[in-house]
Amino acid sequence: MTKRQNLLYKAFQSTWMMDAKTAGAAFQLFNDMVGAARLKAKYSAIEYDLLEDDGFDYEDTYYNFRLTNKEYPAIPVGKHVNVVRVEGVMMRDEGLCQPGTRQLADWLCQGDADSRVIANILLVDSGGGASDSVKDLADAIGSCSHPVIAFCDGYMCSAAYYVASYCKHIMANDGRNLVGCIGTMIELAGTPKNFTDQDGVVHVRIYADGSEDKNNDYEEALKGNIEPIKQQLLNPLAEDFRNAVEANRPASLPEQRKGRTFFAQDVVGTLIDSVGCFAEAVDKAIELSNINITTMEGYNNIQSIASCADLQQVDEMVTLNAEQLGAIDAQLATLSQERDQFKAEAEKIANLTQEIDSLKETVSQKDARIAALESAINKAQEEEAAAQAMHNGNPAKPEDEFQEATDEEAAEYARKVVNGEL
Repeated sequence: MTKRQNLLYKAFQSTWMMDAKTAGAAFQLFNDMVGAARLKAKYSAIEYDLLEDDGFDYEDTYYNFRLTNKEYPAIPVGKHVNVVRVEGVMMRDEGLCQPGTRQLADWLCQGDADSRVIANILLVDSGGGASDSVKDLADAIGSCSHPVIAFCDGYMCSAAYYVASYCKHIMANDGRNLVGCIGTMIELAGTPKNFTDQDGVVHVRIYADGSEDKNNDYEEALKGNIEPIKQQLLNPLAEDFRNAVEANRPASLPEQRKGRTFFAQDVVGTLIDSVGCFAEAVDKAIELSNINITTMEGYNNIQSIASCADLQQVDEMVTLNAEQLGAIDAQLATLSQERDQFKAEAEKIANLTQEIDSLKETVSQKDARIAALESAINKAQEEEAAAQAMHNGNPAKPEDEFQEATDEEAAEYARKVVNGEL
């Protein structure tokens, strides 16, 4: 079993910043917890462990989660809005059923440090809590590099408003949400230093010499003198609270910093900035993030894919989600198949062209051979015709009509042949 803080001890030792309704509910809860603690004396440790574990675990993802483009299309693809929930009675350390503000502060800082996160939202429904629950969360808000929006979804009172006042914008979900209750309180229970109970038992509380001031405020309050504890404990804490609200919310009015609780609709422009739904809080967070979002133009091939029609550039960067990557990958796969088909066809054409060139070369060689043979035949025919004409004594060309030479012509022809004149 996970070891947890001693919640009862932390509850009873703390100074509280709570509205009255929350305080009443919290004290009833503490009474129930005291009753549960008494069970520990009645049941064995194993049995009590089972009781303690039954239904008290909490889910981290309930108190800290991310919003993306899938849930809110206004969020750029690939970017996140970090949400931390501040709910119930605020305490610094982890309790039985909820994280402490230290853990909430860690989640806020871890989310803000993520390069994908552009803004943070504190989702608040709390009437306040222990005074020491404020600082860690307030410091975390101040350290964030991205804007932190406080969104009230019911209550944002006392310590919860103290924390929210450090945010860049405060929005309420409904005009009847309750905000304010800027002040501190403490509730004490105990017995005087010296008294005799109903059974006659004498109770004595003794302080050592030199310890006269030890628990003096507490002892005086038990006797009815509340001024010491007010002046030395409550008033300084209340003054810190009022000063922080005045610094963080300069438009707030002095009368709003005296502990009263207000409807959200009555303090717009002073204690809060606006009233709107959660989607509007997301829009405001994106607006305050100052990221530069532009619609892509001139990428017709990519934007012809349905899921990529509305691509955005965020600070000159484009991020694709899984659906868009899948669609582009499928399109590229189709183009790759077509390219491979074209390459195969081109190879076939190249092979056919090579074959055609080879055939042309063969035909050319055969044409040259035919021409050579024809030339040889013609030459042979001419030589044969010339020989025949010489035999006949007729020097006429072969194509001329044959004429028989006279004796004188035959003799002249023979003379020229002998002399090499022909």
